[in-house]
Amino acid sequence: MIEGIEITTLTDRPHLASKAEALDGGWPEFMQHDPVGQSFYLDAAEYYTDYTLVATPADRPDQVIARAYSVPIGLAEEPPAGLPDTGWDAAIVLGRVARLAGYGGDALCGLEVTIRPDMRSSGLGAEMLRQFRVIARSKGLRHFVAPVRPPGKTAVPEMTLGDYAAQLTADGLPADPLLRAQARLGASIVGIAPASMVVVGSLAQWRQWTGLPFDKDGPVIVPGAMVPVHCDLTHDSAAYVEPNVWVHQALS
Repeated sequence: MIEGIEITTLTDRPHLASKAEALDGGWPEFMQHDPVGQSFYLDAAEYYTDYTLVATPADRPDQVIARAYSVPIGLAEEPPAGLPDTGWDAAIVLGRVARLAGYGGDALCGLEVTIRPDMRSSGLGAEMLRQFRVIARSKGLRHFVAPVRPPGKTAVPEMTLGDYAAQLTADGLPADPLLRAQARLGASIVGIAPASMVVVGSLAQWRQWTGLPFDKDGPVIVPGAMVPVHCDLTHDSAAYVEPNVWVHQALS
């Protein structure tokens, strides 16, 4: 734990649900329009409080400085074989299926960690990731998995995610800071989820979300996007298909 910061589940502090949800993660506007993701956030405060972390300063317990969402899922096969190509969206669906079936799952899937900007160099992000493992073990889950959105990839949208994730530091760890944090906690890169999140909208919607003209057919580089957005003038639509990196850690 980090001195002066309290991290608990939302079950322990349900009164923080609205403040956790309102925490600004600085995500691009277009990412707020993934329909699968929208459905998850409606469910999180009701069904996944045991798997939602909130962090507050110890001396200001009503001020949320970080949140982290995860869901228990069932895997058809041992990772990496059982991890779906549709990554983040699939994990949300798998979590819902497990819940409706009354199944506690065999893996915890980390979905998101959001840290208040002024706290991002404090080590709090890594501690939230560590606490995911604590939750998983406390629930008797055998695996931790996550479809990771590597933050540095947005600077090189035309590079394949496989090539990006393969970049290493001199000591052999992933060059991307979030992938490196996962590796330091014991997780390994086990594959790419090529269609982890899908956002489709009309050209008018994309213009509103990004402030870009979307007036030419083909790929459009959008700030905050990990890959180009495909613009189709004929059909008045544009589609963003985001890849993520699957990481896995055996817990037992």
